[in-house]
Amino acid sequence: MSASRYSDRNFDDLAHRFRNRIYGGLKGDIRLAVLTRDLAPLLGTEQRTLKVVDAGGGQGHFAMDLAQAGHKVYLADISAQMLEHAAAEVEERRLQKQVTLLHKPLQALPEQAELREADLVICHAVLEWLEEPRQALQQLRRLLKPGGHLSLTFYNRRALEFRLLQRGSFRQLERNIGEDYWGGHPGSLTPQNPLLPEWVEGWLEETAFEVVCHSGIRCFHDFMTPSIREKLPAAAIVQKELEYSQLDPYRQLARYIHLLCKVP
Repeated sequence: MSASRYSDRNFDDLAHRFRNRIYGGLKGDIRLAVLTRDLAPLLGTEQRTLKVVDAGGGQGHFAMDLAQAGHKVYLADISAQMLEHAAAEVEERRLQKQVTLLHKPLQALPEQAELREADLVICHAVLEWLEEPRQALQQLRRLLKPGGHLSLTFYNRRALEFRLLQRGSFRQLERNIGEDYWGGHPGSLTPQNPLLPEWVEGWLEETAFEVVCHSGIRCFHDFMTPSIREKLPAAAIVQKELEYSQLDPYRQLARYIHLLCKVP
């Protein structure tokens, strides 16, 4: 895999679109349901306050809920606009004592002594926008204490390939694979570097992470026709997504993959 054609993506120009396109609506409901289910064994057994680092956390919607539950959250992002949205959420929910906002790139976080020895590091939908995702995992590993966990989601290239195959977009598929650049127009939310699961799993093994939970996010939602999707109750779709999120081959084609990993 070559990443020389692009650099780490800053979302200052698209911060306003994330609330509706990524966090809001049925897509956001599915994402939240899978993450909540996957992290419940970890969060439900802890009676103490956890130190949580949200690396590339953007507006921090998932992390805010952890702060609301009493955990100490450090939310870092390279986008000042994203952090402005996060600051507004902190103020609205009165979480000033629980949340610290940091305008820093993921790669610089281990340099902050206060962030090390974290119980939980969150890195959701970040790796696919980085020039060096493999090295980023090494930096995240440095933040965690022994026995700590990493909640990692990434955009699954297999899902994007399958979508192009469905549409008969063979030339676009071949061009993207040949150039190893998948980003759309400047305003697109299609990442520049969607990742193959086997790549990420290999990098995690190299970095001495143990995968303890593997789920797909949006296993079939994105492949449904809008007319069919709109006829069904949203709750029914979320429930079926949960049922199939840990079954192959469905999770292999999910738009996003969630891996909950543990440091030995």
